[in-house]
Amino acid sequence: MTKRILFIGDSITEGKIGIGYIDIIQHYFPQFQCKNYGRGGDTLSGVFTRLLKILKTQTETYDIIVIEAGLNDLFLPFVKMKWKFTSIRKVTPLNKIKDFYDNGLKTISLHSKAKIILTTLSCLGENISSPLNQKRRLVNNQIKEIGSKHGAYIADVSSFFDKILSKSISSYNLIDHPLNLVFDYFRSKRMNWVEKISRKRRLVLTIDGGHLNSKGALIYAIVISRILDLL
Repeated sequence: MTKRILFIGDSITEGKIGIGYIDIIQHYFPQFQCKNYGRGGDTLSGVFTRLLKILKTQTETYDIIVIEAGLNDLFLPFVKMKWKFTSIRKVTPLNKIKDFYDNGLKTISLHSKAKIILTTLSCLGENISSPLNQKRRLVNNQIKEIGSKHGAYIADVSSFFDKILSKSISSYNLIDHPLNLVFDYFRSKRMNWVEKISRKRRLVLTIDGGHLNSKGALIYAIVISRILDLL
């Protein structure tokens, strides 16, 4: 049965740096019509604003909407603190993310009858005991709570990442090498380059602490696909 699925999120969903998980899902579900509205660097506010605009202006309707958002709301302020010259998009403070998700899902429900899948946040650096990853866990708890309240399905990729990365000792993070973001974009044109970068940096699921390598992308694809099988 053909189902129309809208994927929206940041660079993890866009898939232009590292490996994209949507291509994997499309490969295993060729009968689905998958639309990728990922945008690199986007924040929670940007994702929900774009989603609402899509639902209001497009005539096409969707059966399922997959929302992946919130990583940049934690990561960008951290970047700004270390690299003063950078400018960042509007972010939602940690203590406001729960309310933003709540209000966002209420608004979306007024414009679409699509089933909603929310992904939890995978990782911000592969050292899961870091302050950033501790904040990430707080956000993930909020995503699960609000998702349950609105009857959304939770693609809990974070639990898989945490289990695997609990044995990782890598401290590499993109913030320590900001120019690599540009280089990695071009390196990501070839899958073998992506995997080579990941191995060189001694990373397990990502190429820089955030963007996915093939193993990380496969986790997203598997967790989301398990829900798609039920819908």
